[in-house]
Amino acid sequence: MTRCNKSKKGFTLLEVMLAVAIMAMCAGIFFSLILVVVKSHTNVVAANDMEDYAILNARAFENSIINCQKVNVSETGSKTIRIFKNKLVKNNSPLFNLQQYNIVPSGDKWKVEFKCRVSSDGTVDYVFTLTDNAGAMQGINNYTYTYENTVYVPHCKEINDTAGKWITEIPVVDY
Repeated sequence: MTRCNKSKKGFTLLEVMLAVAIMAMCAGIFFSLILVVVKSHTNVVAANDMEDYAILNARAFENSIINCQKVNVSETGSKTIRIFKNKLVKNNSPLFNLQQYNIVPSGDKWKVEFKCRVSSDGTVDYVFTLTDNAGAMQGINNYTYTYENTVYVPHCKEINDTAGKWITEIPVVDY
């Protein structure tokens, strides 16, 4: 009579296939989690950069208008503050120029829009709107960031208000 040895010395094919299937599911879940974290990080970085750039534009605008003696919105000329080629300019010279923001091969990283409203009491409401142009190239949503604030022009002797209308350039005369 022959004895059957029932001791198991290895895994069956079914057990190995089940272990591989479980590992593949865990790897898929882990990979999708990594993709979500990377995209979230990229979105936060883009939003923070846009906020910093908007605040730089705002401070440059405030510093350039705070000592103005005259704001006459009915005049047009070379002494205006406006957006030109996605940069804030005064008298056709950039108020600040950060070259690292032109990293997109097809143009500027952000589309910058500017508008302001002048009141007869010497306050100027302004809004900067930035749209991320680089997002489309990187497969990220095109985010928009809006920064709005008010600045008081204490030294202004003559101010012509915009009657509540928003304008995209503001003629000024410095000291």
